Formats: sequence, C-alpha cells, structure tokens
Amino acid sequence: MNRKKYITRLQSLLYALEFAMAVTIIIGIVTSVPDLFKYMVDIAHSTKGSSYELFQSFLSHVLLMVIGLEFVAMLINHEEYQIIYIMIMVVARKMLIYGDNTQDLFIGVLAIAVLFIVRKYFTIHKILANAGVAFFDAQTRMEKVNEHLVRDIESREEILGDYIQKIFDEQDKIVELGAVVEDERYVYQVEEMDEGRMTMIALEDKYKGM
Repeated sequence: MNRKKYITRLQSLLYALEFAMAVTIIIGIVTSVPDLFKYMVDIAHSTKGSSYELFQSFLSHVLLMVIGLEFVAMLINHEEYQIIYIMIMVVARKMLIYGDNTQDLFIGVLAIAVLFIVRKYFTIHKILANAGVAFFDAQTRMEKVNEHLVRDIESREEILGDYIQKIFDEQDKIVELGAVVEDERYVYQVEEMDEGRMTMIALEDKYKGM
C-alpha cells in the first residue's frame, strides 16, 4: 500500500515538473516574439546581399518556436503523434535552413516520408481532440480506444471494428465509405475501407463541450 502511495506521489511530482517545464518554454517563446519583428525590420532595411541570410535566420527562429510549441503540447497531452510532429518539424527546419546540398535534401525528404508512414500505420490517430473527434484504426483494441476517451465505450467486443460492425448490423445499415452510426454516447463514421472492410473510423463525442 505504501509503495502504491509513493508511486502516486512520484507521478504527481513528475506531472508538476512537466507542467513547470511547459510554462517555462511558453514564457521563452512569448518573450522571443519581439525578435521576429526586429528581424522583419532588419530585412526591410537590409541590402540585397544580406537579406537572404537575415530571412534564413528569421525562418530558423520561427520554426524553432513552432517546435517549442509542439513540445509543450507533447508534455501536456502525452500523445504518441505529438512526437512524430516534432520530429517532422525538426527535419523540416534542418532541410530549409541547413540543407545546402542534394544529399542533405534527399536524406531529409526520406526521413519525413518514413515519419509519415510511421504516423499512418503504427500509431493511433487522435485528431482534433479538443473538438471531441478522434480517428482510430478499425483493428484497435477497445481498451486502447478507451484510454483516449472521456467516457469508455461499453462493449463485449474486443476490437473497435467488430463493435462498429455490430452497430451497423443492429441498425440494419450498409457498411460503406462515409456511413454513420451511433450509440448512446458516440457517433461513428467510416473514414477508410479496404476490400469492403473498415480500416479507419472517425469517432465523435455527441456531448462534446458539455
């Protein structure tokens, strides 16, 4: 019992430290915003030869701020896809600012392609979470789905796709692209299909914001 209490306290401490780090990063981003206007003024008054380097520094500064914001989102949300977004932004910044030869650009494009493949096929998509909308692979296990929801889906089926198929059968509807069904809490829409089977499902909370 004591061990569980200590673990709970340690987790609370870790969350507090992550929150403090997130706030610190946000403060750093906000305080660096005036520098962007200084860059724009310098670019406007620069010569033709120096404007390129100034704009490159400006773009590097902006992308670094975006990476910082994505990192804050990752600290707050603890979502897998946030890591992918951060890595994509880091690679994009590297390509745009420091990619000065064909080999660097090729490696950057290849890295971004791999990251997009990982995001599409190896992570659970949770998109527009604040709006109460999420996207899941149809083969996602129900316990994994419920980890992302405010209220659990109560079902005897172990796979999300099986549960949605059951609702389609009960409501005597045809499973097709864009078809919509619902239960007491959520609305489900078929987003992607492959050979007549659901592969991606959009889930929307009917009581979002309440």
